[in-house]
Amino acid sequence: MIELLLQRWRGMAPRERRMVAGGAAVIALALVYLLLFEPAAVGRRQIAAELPALRAQVARMDVLVAEAARLANAPAGTDSPEQLRVRIEQSAASAGLSERAQVQLVGERIEVRAKDVPFVLLTGWIDTVLRETRVRVVDATVTRELQPGLVTARLALEAARRDRRP
Repeated sequence: MIELLLQRWRGMAPRERRMVAGGAAVIALALVYLLLFEPAAVGRRQIAAELPALRAQVARMDVLVAEAARLANAPAGTDSPEQLRVRIEQSAASAGLSERAQVQLVGERIEVRAKDVPFVLLTGWIDTVLRETRVRVVDATVTRELQPGLVTARLALEAARRDRRP
């Protein structure tokens, strides 16, 4: 096959050889561009477009790592259930839930009942309580009310234990 191509090449006039060589060079340059340079350029554009989102994710992860380290180094909950109940009552009062929420001690658990409470206020307060008192929610029931944004909730909280393994 190569001999056939060489015979044809030798049979061409010098002008035809230049035209075929020029066409082959154009095809070779097009293949190099399509196989090497274009994929690299497209990849760079995609990476440049994704980079801000990835940096934002890294920043969020750094914040979460710092918070996890802070929580891991925090002292274990040494408060008695009665002390926790008092702290939760104080937290509910400071959040403006004292009139609508009742906090009771039931065995080792603290039960919170709230009626006609704005859902946003309740979830914000729960987040604050979980962070400040190192308790965990072991049971929760939330029911929406007829008025938009209001809920009735029952939460069972208990002190987080350090002896649990992940």
